[in-house]
Amino acid sequence: MRSYGLIEEVPMSGSAGSAWDLIWVLFVLGLIIGLIIFILRFFAKRNRGWGMNRSLRSLGGFPLGTNKSMQIVEWNGRIYVLGVGDDVTLLESITEPEAVAAMLAEHDSMTANTGPVLPEWLRKWTQRNNPHNDDSSSKQSDNNASFEQTLENRLRQLSERRQRVEQLLEDSRSGDRTDKR
Repeated sequence: MRSYGLIEEVPMSGSAGSAWDLIWVLFVLGLIIGLIIFILRFFAKRNRGWGMNRSLRSLGGFPLGTNKSMQIVEWNGRIYVLGVGDDVTLLESITEPEAVAAMLAEHDSMTANTGPVLPEWLRKWTQRNNPHNDDSSSKQSDNNASFEQTLENRLRQLSERRQRVEQLLEDSRSGDRTDKR
């Protein structure tokens, strides 16, 4: 085989060259991972915008077991809490416009404030270097707790209201029975 001399081998100076090569590889790898995360977040925001035009929107869910979960969806200005398993069961519905608007506004502000998801060790390291970030992370956790607390309070109120209605119906039925005797 004939060599044309286009590629010339440059001797490396031991471990110094390999250390710089390792640093360069790690830098490029970090750059590629950052670019992938940026692209994924860009498409997620873009797809969320497309989903806003539809009348059905998923607000989140909570796994309850194997193939079972509780899902919260918005449909035509109402919020529904669904139990999903072998079948789908309506657990609760929130139809009051003021309550729905408040919950949706809180949910939207919470999702808009979410930053990139970092591993715990990296989050601690960045917070140690930037002490003013502690305030923003506590505000974000307050927003999460606030939405969850609002939803929990609203569901509890609706459950209590349903129990009162059932009690009133039962009382009226028992009153009708005593009048006929």
